[in-house]
Amino acid sequence: MNYALELEQIFGEHARRTAILHQELDEINRVTADRDRDHAEQQAAGLERVLAQAEEDEKARVAAEQRQAELDRLEAEAQEQRDAIARAAAARRANDVVAPYDDDDPEAEYYQRKSWLV
Repeated sequence: MNYALELEQIFGEHARRTAILHQELDEINRVTADRDRDHAEQQAAGLERVLAQAEEDEKARVAAEQRQAELDRLEAEAQEQRDAIARAAAARRANDVVAPYDDDDPEAEYYQRKSWLV
């Protein structure tokens, strides 16, 4: 038996199997890199959709808040007008004389005069 020849065959077989394993490992690395790239692209697209949806939701929320603020303002103005009308009606019923409810009214003397015949 020739040990050198047998060792050469063993080393040759080892080199062949190592080359096959390296090829398989390279293929696995290539497939993994492709999958990772595809996954990253999908994640980026998904993140863009989520961010776009969040931006749309924020715009809708701001618009709804603005509409609600406008409605609240209009309601406050209407309530203020109703209160002013109610105060004026109460003053007319109380004395049958229209008197300003504000003491700082510069035209108070005009409305509080005794005779309207000028």
